[in-house]
Amino acid sequence: MAGPTNLINVRELLAGNVQLASPPDVFHKITQVINNPSNTLADVARLIENDPGLTARLLKIVNSSYYGFPTRIASIPQAVNIVGFRELRDLVLATLVIDRFSALPNGLISMRQYWMISVRCALIAKTLGKYHPDGKRLQELFIAGLLHEIGRLVIYHRLPELARAALLQSRVENISEHMAQRRVIGLDHYEVGAELARLWRLPEPVIATLEYHERPADAAEFPQEVAVVHLAAILAAVDPMNTDLLEELLLEDAPVWSLIPFARTQIKAVIAEAEASLLEVFRLFYRGDR
Repeated sequence: MAGPTNLINVRELLAGNVQLASPPDVFHKITQVINNPSNTLADVARLIENDPGLTARLLKIVNSSYYGFPTRIASIPQAVNIVGFRELRDLVLATLVIDRFSALPNGLISMRQYWMISVRCALIAKTLGKYHPDGKRLQELFIAGLLHEIGRLVIYHRLPELARAALLQSRVENISEHMAQRRVIGLDHYEVGAELARLWRLPEPVIATLEYHERPADAAEFPQEVAVVHLAAILAAVDPMNTDLLEELLLEDAPVWSLIPFARTQIKAVIAEAEASLLEVFRLFYRGDR
């Protein structure tokens, strides 16, 4: 089938929409503070505490069973000290992105279902990192997993009719949605997600996991992060009780296993650990049901 006659430029797709084009201000202020060695823990805490609603939500998250700290964390300075600068910054980003994108008009997907799978992917990616032999050096796995399909929401919001046509074509021809998007629209949601991440000046590992999501072997930088998030996305889309399908998918995905140096026998433990905190973490981040 021939491609579309008028290819849509990714930057044009993102331009002209304040919600898409404007990155979360507090996230970048925190990043600037973190990157300046003269700043302190108190400087980061002050930025967050300027937003009482965000402060309350972050304290709920760090006091959840997901972190499992033995004593209650009562303040943002204490949270920064225990959780760390970058971890708390990523929690800020996750909270703001879920709120912002859940508010975008979209008639093609259940936002609850979308964020449930995205949070599951984030938890699995982070847990895979814990099992990875080089896990301490891997970066941004939780936020990369959370945002791995964010370009879909952009396309669904900005190009609903073309997005609907691509979804129909993917079902009729039994091809992936991103392949159908390339045929119908001239771009796919991974390209859109990567460009959004660049526009928002997100960390380089996040950009790489979006840009190379469907071809992790091509990632020259951050190949392990790309491969981990790719595998996490596969696992997140499968019912954890359907072990036959899970094993079949993993067998078909041999290229990823050549990039990730740990045993497949660990996968059940990874999924079980991620599932144990899924509902609590999802409810802490997603407020669409309230």
